[in-house]
Amino acid sequence: MGDFFLNLIDDDELETVADQNQRHWLIAIIDDEPSVHDVTKLALSKTKIQGRDLKFISAFSGKEGYQLLNDNPECAVVLLDVVMETADAGLVLAKSIRDEMHRANLQIILRTGQPGYAPEEKIISEYEINDYKTKSELTRDKLFTSLATAIRSFSHLQALEESRTGLKNVIHASASLMKERSIHEFACGVLQQMNALFNLSSQGIFCVSQRPLNGPFSIEKSKNDSFLVVATTTQYNDFYGKDIYDDLSGVAPDIAQRALAAKEHILETNISALYLATPSQWQGVVVIEGKLNLSDIDQELLKAFCLNIAIGLENAKFFSHLNRSAYYDSLTEMYNREGLIHFAREIRSQAKRSLSLYIIDIDYFHDIVDSLGFEFGNEVLISMASVLKRIFLKNASIARLHSDVFAVLIADSQWRLKNLILECSRPITLSGSSMRLGVTLGESNCSVDEEFDVELLVRHAKMALKVAKENKRGMAQAFEPKFEEETINRLGILAEFRNALANNELFLMLQPKTSMKTAEVVGYEALIRWQHPQKGLVPPNAFIPVVEQAGLYFELDMYVFRTALNIIKEYPQINKPISVNISANSLHHHDFIDELKKIIKQEKADLGNIELEITENSLVRSDMAILHLNALKDLGFTLCLDDFGAGYSSLAYLLKLPLDVIKIDRAFINYITEDKSARVLLKGMLQICKDLDKRIVVEGVETQEQVDMLTTYDVDVAQGFFYYRPMPITQILEKAL
Repeated sequence: MGDFFLNLIDDDELETVADQNQRHWLIAIIDDEPSVHDVTKLALSKTKIQGRDLKFISAFSGKEGYQLLNDNPECAVVLLDVVMETADAGLVLAKSIRDEMHRANLQIILRTGQPGYAPEEKIISEYEINDYKTKSELTRDKLFTSLATAIRSFSHLQALEESRTGLKNVIHASASLMKERSIHEFACGVLQQMNALFNLSSQGIFCVSQRPLNGPFSIEKSKNDSFLVVATTTQYNDFYGKDIYDDLSGVAPDIAQRALAAKEHILETNISALYLATPSQWQGVVVIEGKLNLSDIDQELLKAFCLNIAIGLENAKFFSHLNRSAYYDSLTEMYNREGLIHFAREIRSQAKRSLSLYIIDIDYFHDIVDSLGFEFGNEVLISMASVLKRIFLKNASIARLHSDVFAVLIADSQWRLKNLILECSRPITLSGSSMRLGVTLGESNCSVDEEFDVELLVRHAKMALKVAKENKRGMAQAFEPKFEEETINRLGILAEFRNALANNELFLMLQPKTSMKTAEVVGYEALIRWQHPQKGLVPPNAFIPVVEQAGLYFELDMYVFRTALNIIKEYPQINKPISVNISANSLHHHDFIDELKKIIKQEKADLGNIELEITENSLVRSDMAILHLNALKDLGFTLCLDDFGAGYSSLAYLLKLPLDVIKIDRAFINYITEDKSARVLLKGMLQICKDLDKRIVVEGVETQEQVDMLTTYDVDVAQGFFYYRPMPITQILEKAL
């Protein structure tokens, strides 16, 4: 009997088996989104698979789909949405396809628009789902690949179904194998079915490559080129899990190696090796001892069976990869977030007293990546994973949640947070150099007597980490119940603030600036206030920090700017300049200048009585701040530097930036009557500003003693409670004009 190859039923041979008059493949699209139908048809228009065009038929619900498939028994593939008229409409239809219609050959490709939703393995196996994708990942190329694979499977199954009676055994055997999603279970099934199909009682092994030659990039890039024995009969139990090239010797490994090298079957008198290659070029070899006295019909059966083994191997390999990808991080080989949560009960079962969850964040990791590149960043992450594995040797589950954030769930932890931070921050060796990584850590705990909720532990540890990063980076923080209360309060304030913007609950109060020589009002500072319909007047420090953390600072600044322009238009008798504060984040917003121009144009505003106050710390962030300041000056704004001396003071600002007014921070005024050093510094700053021809405003003036001292220093303008508190417009009109 001559040798034969895996490519035993090629496309031309399949053409003779199929109906010669059917010159297309019929594809059913069952999805409740019309756009999905249109996009799919457009993406695959004029596409041919195995020399045939694709013809699409459509249904928009599970009920319509049932009738559509009943009316079109020749349909080869169905692209089936999971969620339609009900959350499981697609799965119900899949069950009907297999159990009621008995359409075993029809290839089902599940699609969902919800990336977080994935059917359980049990469901995929029971309904014989052939592929599962989210709609976002089905690019034209991937959709073509899925359809080509499905059509090939369909055509092979059709060919088998129309073959001689003996092929029924092959179909039954293959269907059994297709249900196995574990490589080990699949391979064991192959060995069993080989013996059953050909009335053998032989010993054997099944070995498989650990990566494909033409598969997804995430698998192809693996450096694991080994060929592992994934199933054995009893005689070869010692071979299980070993590489046939590195770890084994003997007749069976030798013939397996020769079959892989030749990429073909090798049939010898007392032992045979059947070579397998899947569409993605995973390779495998089935070695069977004994004499194969095969008739011509048996040879055809063996050919068809090997073909189905290859298809089954492809499915089993991809499902194995999909299952691992769902729970493991490909870079560090640790659990990902889903894996941590899914396997958490294993750690729970080991705990006698308590469970602790640590979330560890590498400090300034993004700066490392920006400076040294992603490859070096990956080395850092792999090294941190090794550090955590060394620290937590047992009773712990370690995961990489995302980016540079790791989590450790541990039973009965004895670690003190201070010691754990030190241990995580020990120097590591990267690219031949020693490097110390700083980390910040959040911790949450629960007793074994409490109801176990790992997602709650993760959420609490993240809250603690956030507090640590904001207040004591490089240190650790344990969760406290007040963190959750504060978070809920912040979310409540944020939701109400959005309504406040929409309902005009925010308004401006003005605090006058006063000439220290004439006691006249020379200008105002606009200060935002919130009149809540139920809570009354909400103080600024209760909502402004929350607004800034939530990224709504830009909307707030633009609201204040627009409101100040309206005040100037509506009350022409307020003819002194009104200064508006611009936050550091707004100054760095890429749409800042364009949005200001838009508001000025809409309000038809005269900028003669509007000034902008920029905080000093906003100038140290990037060059964009300086560019925007120059653009503001070109628009005609008077620019004030607020809080000078309180932050990262640099006299260079006074030289390089187009500043008109310098506001001395209240911190200097608080101590000038009792602290000589404060007076020396204040006098020096005043003299420098005067010599540079900058106007000066001193903030926080509250006592007569301060006024007397500032008068001797020849200060121009003062702002503070000694003169005026912030006032509503009505009082400004009555008193301050």
